Amino acid sequence: MIILTAILTGAGVFDKIARHAGAGTIVPITGFANSVVPPALEFQHEGFVFGTAAQMFTIAGPVIVYGIGSSFLYGLIIFIFKLY
Repeated sequence: MIILTAILTGAGVFDKIARHAGAGTIVPITGFANSVVPPALEFQHEGFVFGTAAQMFTIAGPVIVYGIGSSFLYGLIIFIFKLY
């Protein structure tokens, strides 16, 4: 589903589908894929490393960082409360 979303975003079709179906459409991860692909396509002319790879996570990077951080904190809290 993520690959299909990325392909549809690259083709310019996913935004039309999301306009009717809602922001994440089927599952929230498709919305995440939709936010990763446009910056990658926009900066692809700068090359693979400095364009596509570097700009791909400009929007989605904070989501990844805070998602991992909050899940770690949540797991730590659950671990501490299960000890008592």
